[in-house]
Amino acid sequence: MITAFILYSVLLSALAAAAAWLIEAALASCGKARRLAWIAGIALALGLPLGMALLQSTHSAPPAASSVTSMEHAVVPAIITVAAPVIAKTRVAGASLDNLAFGAWAISSFALLSYYGVSLWRLSRHARRWPTHRFGSHAVTVAEEVGPAVFGWLHPRVVFPRWLLSAPLDTQQLALIHEREHLNARDPQILTTATLLFALFPWNAPLAWMLRRLRFAMEVDCDARVVRGGADPARYGEALLYVSQRQAPAPVTSIALIERPSQLERRINIMFASPRRYPALIAALSLALAGSCLFAATSVDAPTSIISLPLKPAPSGWPLGGVFEQLLNSRFPGLLEERVAGTPVVVALINEDGTITRAEKFISPEPMENVNATKATFAMLGVEEASVPYVGNMGMRSPNDPSKVLLIVFTELAKPGETFVSRMAPDTRAVDRAIFNRYFSARAKEGVPAGEQLWVLLDHEGHVLRSGQESMSPPQWNRTLESRFPGIRTEGVTVTPITDVENKPLQDLGGKNLNLHSVWLAPGSPPPAS
Repeated sequence: MITAFILYSVLLSALAAAAAWLIEAALASCGKARRLAWIAGIALALGLPLGMALLQSTHSAPPAASSVTSMEHAVVPAIITVAAPVIAKTRVAGASLDNLAFGAWAISSFALLSYYGVSLWRLSRHARRWPTHRFGSHAVTVAEEVGPAVFGWLHPRVVFPRWLLSAPLDTQQLALIHEREHLNARDPQILTTATLLFALFPWNAPLAWMLRRLRFAMEVDCDARVVRGGADPARYGEALLYVSQRQAPAPVTSIALIERPSQLERRINIMFASPRRYPALIAALSLALAGSCLFAATSVDAPTSIISLPLKPAPSGWPLGGVFEQLLNSRFPGLLEERVAGTPVVVALINEDGTITRAEKFISPEPMENVNATKATFAMLGVEEASVPYVGNMGMRSPNDPSKVLLIVFTELAKPGETFVSRMAPDTRAVDRAIFNRYFSARAKEGVPAGEQLWVLLDHEGHVLRSGQESMSPPQWNRTLESRFPGIRTEGVTVTPITDVENKPLQDLGGKNLNLHSVWLAPGSPPPAS
């Protein structure tokens, strides 16, 4: 779950980062503060995964469908949907991937927070010895080599390096104005908070990139405010270059005037850039694209719903095997060991108490995989086709000679006027309902066209691997899917009714009850190719 959530958060953070980049372009075209885009992007990167996970885990309705056979299925949700169950079962050196991810997360967060804490403690110790120097009505702290920068969170202050006191007076004044603008905009508090939040999620690469962009946007916004305040752009640019040549180190998590030369060049270019043409159009297009990124982020299923995908028990876990062994021993002894031309078939009717009172046998000339048993098959037991709720089949192999196989075709009787519920098989109505709502959401909302059949292919643990709809019901669902997905082997087919929350049968648009055709992969079978 933790690993899936990390992947989910990185994906949503990347979309939030793309949206923030586009929003910054919109703000820049209109001359607005750029940092707002990255503050919003960081908030979305942290809030969206947690919010979506909480919303989908507490929402009363099942999450949106994500049928991997549907053309409407998006690529990104498909990756998450397929990856999450695999991640949940992955083991590395005997430990689950989730436990390893949690350990790595905890260690890296602790290391980063410790680094920031120790750096801040050491800097605070030195700061106690820094003298104060006054520039008119403003006081600055003077350090030996630190700055110019702002330092502190609750009560931030301007820090000048001692060498700056010998700089030209206007350079000192512009440096002070720059740092005062950071203080007035509360940049130290914002950047420190963002830095600590990143330390809590150190695996989030898009968040780290947004943190870097936030720092740069703060500098660009600060430059713009200084120039709007009356500073000459050319003289201010010279002051930036003068300070950058001294390469004084900045305190950890502080805002420094000094930037890398490439960033400083970009800041100066932005200051002297001509206004863009058609700023409103650029802003509108950028915001529209940003909205698309955010829509995509809210369309991805959260891991809480992915990990809790409905699981359906495989028929091999049902108690029918023992019942049929007793049937063969008591009524058809030696049938499984006989060598016949074709396939021995036993047709059985299961009573309410789990016993079998009616059973007949016949020899089909076809191999077992080609035997076509339908509801009409039970006429040999005196059961009308309308009274047969489903047709089940189970193959049995001789323990003495694996080449000898036998097919048992079985059903139960439905009580008139009552919704059929199997007495032998597990009650899967709630699971079938969840599968229907998830993998056939369009059909759940719009209705199933008359005659359309719904099917799912599941692995042996009950995870849905493929789903789809057919206009006609093939006589053998397992053989149909084996031919559709070459290489797979199936074991067990069930046809179960789809009901509502009150266990009343749902109907298609033609007024017939809906059924779910479930086909399971045999143990050891490869999954269907993507």
